[in-house]
Amino acid sequence: MHFKFLAGFLTLASFVFAAEPDISKLTAQDSDDYGEYSKRIEVVEASAKALEDSLQAKMASISDTLPPLAPRAEDETDSAYDARQFQYDVDLHKLMREKEDAAAMMARLGELKAAANTLKKIQMGMFATLLVNTVPEQASVKISSQPQTLVSPAKFEQVVPESLTVTVNLDGYETQNLPLVLKARENREMDVTLVALADASESAKEGWTWRGYARVSAFVAAAGFLGAGIIENKMASDRADEYNNLAIRTQKDRDAAEKSIDKRQTLRNVYYGIAGTLAAFGVATFFF
Repeated sequence: MHFKFLAGFLTLASFVFAAEPDISKLTAQDSDDYGEYSKRIEVVEASAKALEDSLQAKMASISDTLPPLAPRAEDETDSAYDARQFQYDVDLHKLMREKEDAAAMMARLGELKAAANTLKKIQMGMFATLLVNTVPEQASVKISSQPQTLVSPAKFEQVVPESLTVTVNLDGYETQNLPLVLKARENREMDVTLVALADASESAKEGWTWRGYARVSAFVAAAGFLGAGIIENKMASDRADEYNNLAIRTQKDRDAAEKSIDKRQTLRNVYYGIAGTLAAFGVATFFF
């Protein structure tokens, strides 16, 4: 039974500790890759969690103490008592070894947690800083790796060294999205000159001042001359109907009617021409 217990203990110990990472290698400062240490932290913390779960299960199965061996009964034979005493010694030895095993697991768990803290401190030492200056100043500045927005000149501290985007915006200026790669422990300063936008309100006001008014005036005047031409055409047509139907009988009146018809038709053509010219001008204002 001694041999079975020892074999079981060695099997458990080999399972628990063989899966554990090499702390000395993981905590070595042998890389400037921030992401590499994130992976190492993940490995160490996963190992610590698995070990902690195993330790909790073990502690739940271990008795605090073993009841003392009951005295030899009067009718108990020597062999029976020896067997009972031997089993008690085995159980006591097993309990002691389990407690030693739990203590070793607790020590290992402490090492893993200390290693995770060491790795996090290494990462903190790798943080970069970024100072963003803008012309003009007082622009809003944001970097993709941090939630806050600062006003230029904007200084970002404890920036993770990685690829990121710097976004700069200010009313009246074009928004800029600038890619940036920060290295470990780098102190970077960048200057951003903003490009002014065309003032939309002034542009619209300027357009309405001459082009808009000219367009509307041309179309309104064209409509007026077109209407006048239609009226003259209607009056000439009515007069021509009277003339053709012999409603006008005297030669003098017929001569006057002919002149009136000619005049109104002439005016009609003039009005139509002016309306067409004004309409063409209004259309042209869309292109010039």
